Amino acid sequence: MTMNRLEFYLNNGGKYSFIPRREQLGKSIFISTPTDYYDPIRGQRIIEDFLDNMVFGEQLGFDGLVVLEQHGGPNAVSGQSIVICTALAARTKHIRIGAVGSIINTYLTPMRYAEEVATLDYISKGRYFFGMPMGIGPNYHALGIDPTHARERHREAHDLMKKAFTDEGPFDWDGKFFRAPYANLWPKPVQKPYPEVWIPAVGSKESLKFAAENRYTYLAILVPLPVLLRNVQTFRDMCEQAGYTADPRQIVATATVHVAESDKQARLEVEAHFMSMLQNSYGSPFHDSFPPGHVSEQSLRGMAAGGYRSKDISKTTFEEALADRAIICGSPSTVVEQIEELTSKMGAGRLVVCGDAWTMPAWLTRKNMTLFAEEVMPKFRAPGGKPIWDHSDNAAWQTISEYGSRVEEPRARPTVHLDGRGLVDIRTAHVDDLRVPLEP
Repeated sequence: MTMNRLEFYLNNGGKYSFIPRREQLGKSIFISTPTDYYDPIRGQRIIEDFLDNMVFGEQLGFDGLVVLEQHGGPNAVSGQSIVICTALAARTKHIRIGAVGSIINTYLTPMRYAEEVATLDYISKGRYFFGMPMGIGPNYHALGIDPTHARERHREAHDLMKKAFTDEGPFDWDGKFFRAPYANLWPKPVQKPYPEVWIPAVGSKESLKFAAENRYTYLAILVPLPVLLRNVQTFRDMCEQAGYTADPRQIVATATVHVAESDKQARLEVEAHFMSMLQNSYGSPFHDSFPPGHVSEQSLRGMAAGGYRSKDISKTTFEEALADRAIICGSPSTVVEQIEELTSKMGAGRLVVCGDAWTMPAWLTRKNMTLFAEEVMPKFRAPGGKPIWDHSDNAAWQTISEYGSRVEEPRARPTVHLDGRGLVDIRTAHVDDLRVPLEP
């Protein structure tokens, strides 16, 4: 069976989890969790584990790393995705790196953001890409920003930044929200005309149209599968209206993914962490997430009619999340099947993988990531299993995913005789259900 050809991007969460449950925190986990719950010793460990595992993603053969951000709460290791990406750029050599979380509305001027994008493009030697999310209401509340004109201001900021990337300066900009008589970007980005842009969107037609008209990449997030598929089709239609056909790489699927030796073992390892994310990490009332003016009336009606946040996410069951492919878990063969189903239905050419379910310990995250790279990723790669950044013709394998793609079944199994079980394969002997006696 021929699988979709996919690119894989790693996006771990690294949440600070040592806080009370959502219902004990009052108004919002995002902006009102007291800081006296924060322990800097634990916080240091969380950030170091996050960075180490993301860097490990390059060794495993992921195509890229994605860093998101949240503000004013424990849901992210850093409110500054660009800072984290700078650290990752310094610790890696080849893998693509993207801050798909910096909210341009949090900047006094988009010229400052343009400078940061261009500088990171140089630091990474042309490996950088970036996102332009609107951000949800709590991000604005936490930083003291009026969300009333968020979308209009976002669009003007984008237009000024794009002009700074593409036009020679200095030039004069006199807009509704920004006044820059000497817009003069130094340095210009390495990548021309500028690094790839991703638009995270839950389905707002305004965001989909914005991505389609600018030929940006649509990162599809946080909606039930039927709504997601409608959104993807809307995006494709808008691309056609803009005069081109969307490339599969322009559509990015997202999911928490966990691989283990069996379906049962995978659920045992990930269920508590994933359900904690659903129950304890989205604790913000609807009017806080989407304050007046933050979304259009049309989008608000769509949400109320069954779109994003039409249902309290914390009420989602594990089975419902599995059905929507918000969580993909199981043995390697099960995970391959589920990824193929999701990306085929979406027509997606990329998958962003959350490998730690936001709260998973580093050792378990690494186990999951390694199994995924060695036994799942190669099924969606061209022969040879190389990531998009590896153009070498070295005969030796370079990454774990390449190893998994090229290695063949051994001529002999590694076995051991265990009392009461007989002869078993040592590779799966640590899972009780897989201690199955082999034929002599």
